[in-house]
Amino acid sequence: MMLGRAVQLLLACCALWAQAPDPAYAPLDRAYQALRASRYEEAVAAFLLAVELAPARAAIRKDLAYTYLKIGENEAAREQFAEAMRLDPQDHHVALEYAFLCYETGRRAVARRVFDRVRRSGDPVSRATAEQAFQNVDRPLAEAIARWQAALAKNPQDFGSHLELARLAEERDELELAAEHYEKAWRLR
Repeated sequence: MMLGRAVQLLLACCALWAQAPDPAYAPLDRAYQALRASRYEEAVAAFLLAVELAPARAAIRKDLAYTYLKIGENEAAREQFAEAMRLDPQDHHVALEYAFLCYETGRRAVARRVFDRVRRSGDPVSRATAEQAFQNVDRPLAEAIARWQAALAKNPQDFGSHLELARLAEERDELELAAEHYEKAWRLR
């Protein structure tokens, strides 16, 4: 008899929980209404409230990021895509959006790493996009490194050339080469 009441109580609690409203529903509804009316600042505020109420939902972060893009807030969008990517690492579309924004906002090394990850593990379409983007970032870095190495072969005592080569090598994740030339630049100071 006692077990029967416990089961009934558990079922009643589950039914109540299942009927509990989505805490982010109201702000999301306001955000989408504001988007439809092109009131982007209002949409951002509503999305931010929804993020507070449901911080583990990557889709909210993604929609907030796209809204930031509509108002030209690329760095804020980049950070929201980063958070969405952290919450849902298998969303390769979000990873690509994040990588492109990293590139556009001067974080080429991060962009290169994310493109590299997606080109190795994404779905076929994402892999193809990431491969092309990776090459577009990596090829100029490799070429610039080769040019600075040639310049240093002609003038090994050039502080600026060592520093630039080190910076480019670091950006390309050639850390041993970067360390070598940072040290050489430091010694020439």
